[in-house]
Amino acid sequence: MIRFSAILLAVLVAYAAPAGASAADDCIAMIGTGSVGGALGPRFAGLGERIVYGSRTPDAERIAALVERTGNGTTALAPDAAARACNTIVLAVPFAAVEPLLRSFGSLDGKLIIDVTNPLGVSEGREVAIEVPAGSGGELVQSLALNAHVVKAFNTIYYTVMAVPETAGGPVSVLLSGDDAVAKSRVAKLASGLGFEPVDVGPLRTARYTEAMALLLVSRLVSGQNPFDFQLHPWPAPQAP
Repeated sequence: MIRFSAILLAVLVAYAAPAGASAADDCIAMIGTGSVGGALGPRFAGLGERIVYGSRTPDAERIAALVERTGNGTTALAPDAAARACNTIVLAVPFAAVEPLLRSFGSLDGKLIIDVTNPLGVSEGREVAIEVPAGSGGELVQSLALNAHVVKAFNTIYYTVMAVPETAGGPVSVLLSGDDAVAKSRVAKLASGLGFEPVDVGPLRTARYTEAMALLLVSRLVSGQNPFDFQLHPWPAPQAP
């Protein structure tokens, strides 16, 4: 009887677990190890999250130093391997790398993708918006990962403020665009843990507006003007008559 109960329990656990789930799924794949990935990775690790960096050169000395600085069991793999290893993926790469990377990742069904990228560049000392037929960079990500849960977030914050929010001199909002309430709740919890104020600005199509806000921030930076941070104050609920 005991043996039968043990077998039945094992079968129930197997059917209850999501397809492909494993202990390695409980981590955040930080795709990109530049300024943004190097700021968010250690901070997420400080919240108790296990980070797997996705880098083209995971064995490089610079990456080894970042892994050591991040701590908390952090590792580094090639980008596709990191994306396969974790259920949460953070895109912290130049916008031009987004599409080829996502196409190389294979199935992303059911995964949470936090898109920190912006479709913009700098040319001849000026900010340049990159036209995206999908409407926004966030919507492009969703079109390339149809069954993933995409949330545009952290894309209006400069990397130095990501690393040390206190340098902003006041509260900073993390604007959340996405179509899945559970996914946005997960990202909001991360943002709050880092000391930011999460603000749900609507469905994923609103990413086109937050990406324009990022363009405004970059225009200040490249022109040598003092940049600023964004804090949104939601209107209070209307009072009953």
